[in-house]
Amino acid sequence: MVDYIKGKVVEAKNQQISLLTDIGIAFEINVLNSDSFVTENIYTVFTYIFHNEENVCLYGFLNKLDKFIFTELIKISGIGPKTALNIIRKLSSQGLVSLIQNKDLVSMQKISSIGAKADRIYYELKNKVINLEGLQYKYQEVFNALLNLNYSPQKVFAVLDTLPDGLENSEALKEAILRLKNE
Repeated sequence: MVDYIKGKVVEAKNQQISLLTDIGIAFEINVLNSDSFVTENIYTVFTYIFHNEENVCLYGFLNKLDKFIFTELIKISGIGPKTALNIIRKLSSQGLVSLIQNKDLVSMQKISSIGAKADRIYYELKNKVINLEGLQYKYQEVFNALLNLNYSPQKVFAVLDTLPDGLENSEALKEAILRLKNE
């Protein structure tokens, strides 16, 4: 299994990117939003390989939470990769997690990609998203501290995604609080 691919985006359009690695291999990757990628920039894309009788496709995500939610969604009967991507596009991974944690099936049912599948999605994912520590998300200790300060998980995930890698937890916490206050 390929966990992630790091490379330069050489093309980004129609919810796909071409990612060129240092060794000269370019991967065509289906993504949530090709507008999130700037050509000539280097990205680490967390990947999932999906295969069936007809083809093999590579799906890529800018963070581990999106990849986790995607892989859990496609395990549910009746939800394939395209539907899973549409759900994440419409709600965001954080939004879906929040709806599940709040048992908000009514709001889930209003999403066109979900509809009648809301109950199944809720029951399949509820125990997997209750404790997000299992995701080993970037700056997990900072995430937990910010939740304890009553910031919403959606906002915390969004801010932590923008922080550079390699910060000490204390530095990451200070920077995250500053960014959250400016929203």
